[in-house]
Amino acid sequence: MTDRKAFTTLTLLVLLVSVLFVSGCTGELSAEEIAEQMQQKEANIQDYSYTMHMTSYFGNQKQESEVRILQKKPDRIKTVAMEPEEEAGTIAVSDGEFMWTFDPKTNTVMKIEMPDTPVLGEIDYVGMISELLNKTDVSLLGMEEIDGRPTYLLEANPKEEGEGLLFVDGMKLWVDKETWMPLRYEMYDSDGDLMMELEIRDLEVNAGIPDSEFVFEVPEGATVKTVDMDSFEIPEQTTLEEARESAGFEILVPEYLPEGYAFNHSMVFNNSRIALEGQACETVSLTYKNEEEDIISLSETVYETEAPDAAIMNSAEDVSINGTEGKYLTLGDRKILSWEIGDIDLSLSASLEKDEMLRIAESITEKE
Repeated sequence: MTDRKAFTTLTLLVLLVSVLFVSGCTGELSAEEIAEQMQQKEANIQDYSYTMHMTSYFGNQKQESEVRILQKKPDRIKTVAMEPEEEAGTIAVSDGEFMWTFDPKTNTVMKIEMPDTPVLGEIDYVGMISELLNKTDVSLLGMEEIDGRPTYLLEANPKEEGEGLLFVDGMKLWVDKETWMPLRYEMYDSDGDLMMELEIRDLEVNAGIPDSEFVFEVPEGATVKTVDMDSFEIPEQTTLEEARESAGFEILVPEYLPEGYAFNHSMVFNNSRIALEGQACETVSLTYKNEEEDIISLSETVYETEAPDAAIMNSAEDVSINGTEGKYLTLGDRKILSWEIGDIDLSLSASLEKDEMLRIAESITEKE
């Protein structure tokens, strides 16, 4: 999993915190009633801030991170990474007109002109909570105290297999009885093993966050790149032949696929228009499906310089693929293999057994 995918996961979890916070969910209301109540509560929220502490479990490894989050209507948001130490000081802040990101390790800033389409502050939370509840069975398990405060302990499980959030197949959450503030989350895989814990600390609502919190000042000597998101094009689904014509490198394909799987589509993405100097890359994704809509995803990336470190794979199992070192990781029902062939970084993702994953990977070779 790349850093970009990990960031996407974190972003969705942050949004989930917001959705459940404004919903006032007790587990005893219908999706429509919760959505209606959410609208009423959301109208009274002008700003909020909290510290989110996240602990992830991958096998015997534990990873912790902490981020400070501030949000103010209609469209201001700020996140500051606090842990781990190597990520501390990484900032993303939006003043409604521009989104600024700052990486202190490289002293680089990206200034993103927000598109005309809806942004974070304009997300349809009502639709999100309704969709979440329509896909899950929410039950009230009882009452528990968190830091001396009585909370509702809720459990949410997908109604159908594969309908969980990201790689999560079950979730428990503790909602403060007095304020309806979610104070803790636990997320589980399909085997019932704990995958992630989220703790919401120092939560303040309608504290009057000043606009100055969302004003970003470029650090002295920092490199700045400006990106117009209106000019950003989402990759289109193409045939393999079309992908080969547009890609800047030779696309590798598996010679072996499990029975029933066939090529579905490909996508080609080049981030050179938005990447900072030395961070450009080109990615080709190949998607294979069977009649049950199970997916095998193969991603191939060539970086302009060195590939970024994917921290999530640090705890992965070491494997050998045709004599090349690789990494194997289980995330719920999803398995991930990563390795290199020449200057191409490959990532294979599927809900298959390890032996099948390795067999697919070993059938991918350079053409002589």
